[in-house]
Amino acid sequence: MRRSSLIAIAFLGLGFLAMAAIPKDVLVIGIKHAAIIDFEPARVYEIEGGFVLEQLYDTLVDFEGGGVEAFQSVKPGLAESWEVSKDGLTWIFHIRRGAKFHSGREVTAQAVEFSLRRSLELNRPPIWILKQFVASPDDIKALDRYTVAITMKQKIGEMLMGAILGFQGICSILDPEEVKAHATSDDPWATKWLAEHDAGSGPFKLVEWIRNDRIVLEAFADYWDGAPKVKRVVLKDIPEPANQMLLLLKGDIDIAWNLLPDQIAELRGKKGIKFVSTPTFIFYYAAMNMGMEPFNHEEVRDAIRYAINYDAIVQGILRGEAVPCHTFEPVGLFGHLDLLYPYDPEKAKSLLDAAGFVDKNGDGWRDYPDGRPLEIELWVRNDPPYTDIAVQIQQDLAKVGLKVKITQMVYSQLLKFYRAQKAPMVLVRWGIDYVDPNANAIPFAHCRTPGPEAKYKQLAWRNKFCPSGVSDLVEEAVGILNPDAREAFYKVIQYIVWDKGPYVIIAQPKFTVAMRANVEGLEIPPVWRFTELMHVYKS
Repeated sequence: MRRSSLIAIAFLGLGFLAMAAIPKDVLVIGIKHAAIIDFEPARVYEIEGGFVLEQLYDTLVDFEGGGVEAFQSVKPGLAESWEVSKDGLTWIFHIRRGAKFHSGREVTAQAVEFSLRRSLELNRPPIWILKQFVASPDDIKALDRYTVAITMKQKIGEMLMGAILGFQGICSILDPEEVKAHATSDDPWATKWLAEHDAGSGPFKLVEWIRNDRIVLEAFADYWDGAPKVKRVVLKDIPEPANQMLLLLKGDIDIAWNLLPDQIAELRGKKGIKFVSTPTFIFYYAAMNMGMEPFNHEEVRDAIRYAINYDAIVQGILRGEAVPCHTFEPVGLFGHLDLLYPYDPEKAKSLLDAAGFVDKNGDGWRDYPDGRPLEIELWVRNDPPYTDIAVQIQQDLAKVGLKVKITQMVYSQLLKFYRAQKAPMVLVRWGIDYVDPNANAIPFAHCRTPGPEAKYKQLAWRNKFCPSGVSDLVEEAVGILNPDAREAFYKVIQYIVWDKGPYVIIAQPKFTVAMRANVEGLEIPPVWRFTELMHVYKS
């Protein structure tokens, strides 16, 4: 480590006591470290760990730009070009010449083969993302020094290929010689060493990690896409958002990463502070079990969707830190269908009236058509904003004569019932696993049978939503190579689910970070683990 690096690290490790100003070529980010376990690429699954790996490693392919449109197209990474075989099964990648690992060694096709085979052999939990399409390590082959072929189990579209092979961690490309140099007889893949070091080719190098204190990254001057604009990044562990806000206002950090909506609202208008915000690929949603009354009636499901005041949730409860989204492919994802339910309580009433759900005993609440009292059970996780959203839904449905009983549960308990098809109506959230529409189409739309023999026991199965023919569309869409045709398939699937399904998809929360006014170049994609820091600088 160079002497200048040691001086800067020591300076930044003093807890910013008596610090006059952060050096211009050093970027200090206040961020929670609690979720970070280590930096072994084959194991990292948590968002925070993935964010660090994004700075240290490259993948074969990447995505275009940042912000809400970040995942609309695939761009070159370590592969400067690629093509797919005539049968649509084998993708052939041409590795850019001259790309270097942090060791100075050249990145080659053999390194790609080694890295991806290593992840498959280690078989850690995130590997399902790759293994669902790559059957065996033998299906990854270096054809020469700069060409590698990867054979899939089935045809997949280019966006899906990019979402899988661009997933940082299991598909990070490692320096084989560096890994071998730190391997031992009981740790042949050097997992212990890689837990605290890097063997990457990314724009930054890992130079220090002190748990519960700081992670220090140093710019890699020989990066193939140009050197980063700052020499050093310090990720300072500041668990409490309130402390992040105070340190940002004092100028002791450049960026506050984990602020809450109330703190963001408090900072708006403050001199010297600005924000970067993007809708995440997470959304809040309610789901109705179609195997239970009254949700087996389409009119009731539609009435509930029309009765909810979505704007009151987005602008009121969520303080505008969200965007409306009512289809299962989020805003900003390739294939998103921009279709919203209007707030129309009168239409909700007419649907319920026509289906025979009227007040039969004069108590002001609607009953079943046969006269039984009707009470909707809404099960909700017991933390904000879910409890507040549940109360809003309860109030909105009351306005159309539907009585709602809210039951709060610890999230783990709620999931246990939900996964066993035993929940009537739930209010939870969903986050995408990888950035392709297939990642959401399977859980939300694939269900051939509600029984125990089902292939996928995900959201559609949990809610006993098994529409005829839709599972066929989901399976066919995976292998469509023409992007326009593939996008059209996903829009058709979304429309069917939007129209007939059990879901009330509400909104995508925004991810917003606050920063000093002199910070430039930061773009945050909808899945913030993919945020790249190499273009960030201070003016």
